[in-house]
Amino acid sequence: MDKRTLLMLSISGVLIVALLFSGYYKVEMAKKNNVIAQIEPDKSCDLQKTACTLKLPGGGEVTLDIQPKPIPLVQNINITVNTDVIKAEAVSVDFKGTTMNMGPNNVRLKSSTPNVYSGKGMLPVCIRNSMEWQADVYLQTSEGIIIAPFIFVTRKH
Repeated sequence: MDKRTLLMLSISGVLIVALLFSGYYKVEMAKKNNVIAQIEPDKSCDLQKTACTLKLPGGGEVTLDIQPKPIPLVQNINITVNTDVIKAEAVSVDFKGTTMNMGPNNVRLKSSTPNVYSGKGMLPVCIRNSMEWQADVYLQTSEGIIIAPFIFVTRKH
């Protein structure tokens, strides 16, 4: 292995550790806020094929879309969250393996238009051919946090 490759691998490793720590810190800080609702996932919706929507308590909906489809591993993904009536102060998505700890993977989204939040993320590769994920959408409102979980499965190609 030449010096340049070793240097790039070292820098990549440091950046990955920094990103993991940052994601972990953000998730831990979010846990300290008051969770006012945690919705049940709709396992019948397939994020690999379409955007998925969950009903919010007290009215309203939250929709999660991940592009491209099928959702790839170790490639940039575009994440979009739409809320119809909830005014969120902050929105983030935390990706976690349901059967295997994949470490923290939290993406903070930015508001592009009213009630639309977007950002870029990446799912790590898994040693298994098939991996079930839970994407928890955290909606920070003035009353507290609403957590909307979305389930999907990725496959190595």
